[in-house]
Amino acid sequence: MSTRPARFALGLAAVLLTGLAAHPALAQDGPAVRALSVDLGDAQRAHLWRVGAWGVANAVGGAALWLASSPETSAGWRAFGLQSAAWGAVNTGIAAFGLAGGAGDPAADWAAALGAENGYADVLLVNLGLTVGYAAVGATLWAVSGRGVADPAAWRGHGIALVIQGAGLFVLDGIAYLGTRARLGALVDLANGASITAGPGGVALVVGL
Repeated sequence: MSTRPARFALGLAAVLLTGLAAHPALAQDGPAVRALSVDLGDAQRAHLWRVGAWGVANAVGGAALWLASSPETSAGWRAFGLQSAAWGAVNTGIAAFGLAGGAGDPAADWAAALGAENGYADVLLVNLGLTVGYAAVGATLWAVSGRGVADPAAWRGHGIALVIQGAGLFVLDGIAYLGTRARLGALVDLANGASITAGPGGVALVVGL
């Protein structure tokens, strides 16, 4: 069996896909793609600012609570403050590092914009899974605190703080994920509005407006 028809079909598909991606409606010069790419950068910065604000609030509040709590009479509050301050410092550092690095330049074309948005969505999904894990660990510590462990108040304080950290970050990452899903939908709609037709006169690219 000859492979020439298969090679011809693959070559034709590559040409058509290249033409589709290069069409002005899906290229960087296309206002819709550019706007969505810029929106991604703005959304990433906004998310980092929210994470940073959450981190600062936890770092300051947690440190103050830890310093004001007695290890003898307020072990639970002291543990809660220490755990909250530690997480706050980490989240503040992550947000500061991300904001300092910047979101980068807008995507060069539709395919690059889709890849960037998909990559951001994947990162958020991983983070959402991690936040559930944080909360689960905290809930475990909280539950163990009532089972005869030494210094149960401290176990409970650490556990409650972890549950709150997981829940807070889940909300922040969830808001960002809903935004990226909306932009992905808009990018897919742009591609669905472009179609390739073949006729006696040759191949034509039709973009719905």
